[in-house]
Amino acid sequence: MKRILTFALAMVMVFSLAACGSKTDDNKKDNNKKNNTEVAMTAQEIMTGLKEKLGESFDCDTTEDESRMSGYWGLDMSKVEDWAAMSNSNSSLNPSTAVIVKVKDGYAQDAAALLQRGYEQTLSYSRMYNMDLQKVLQARLFVNGNYVALLILGAEGDWEASDEEQAKFAAEEADKVDSAWSGIFGSAENSITIPEDDGSSGFNMNEDIEGIDGASVLGG
Repeated sequence: MKRILTFALAMVMVFSLAACGSKTDDNKKDNNKKNNTEVAMTAQEIMTGLKEKLGESFDCDTTEDESRMSGYWGLDMSKVEDWAAMSNSNSSLNPSTAVIVKVKDGYAQDAAALLQRGYEQTLSYSRMYNMDLQKVLQARLFVNGNYVALLILGAEGDWEASDEEQAKFAAEEADKVDSAWSGIFGSAENSITIPEDDGSSGFNMNEDIEGIDGASVLGG
């Protein structure tokens, strides 16, 4: 009788451990699925999703055309499968920008480098005229697979507030952007590079960009 009872208890423990192991494996699968979100959305669908999630923090109201994508941003549109771009109609005072592209294999890093160059032009202008500088300093450059996006977004802050207060507000707005992007892709790793302010505003977007797939910011 003791042997039978001992055997029964042993079997219960074996099944319990197996169940725990299975549950752990399921949790790992769920976590891996979250961290490797498969996205099959158009650029416009992503743009619409960001606009809905961000509300007033999405301060773009003007749709950009393809000539802007190839001319100003310097993108090779033959390597862009899908795109959406918006800015603020009062761009001289409001630098809000949202550029989202889905590119062909092998072009994501080149596209990111071109958007980085365009961002530096905006940053140079903002530093020169102190136009919503803290928002521009909180810009996001995301690369998720073949999706690349430059996002300079956030609600308008108080321009009369101290630099510290403006910086805090801009950072909080940027956190909202991270949350919205992560909600779509599962992560929001910002790869923007902020150049040091050397007191010069001589950056010229009309200069050819050498080494980036042979592209020029003047297009094509």
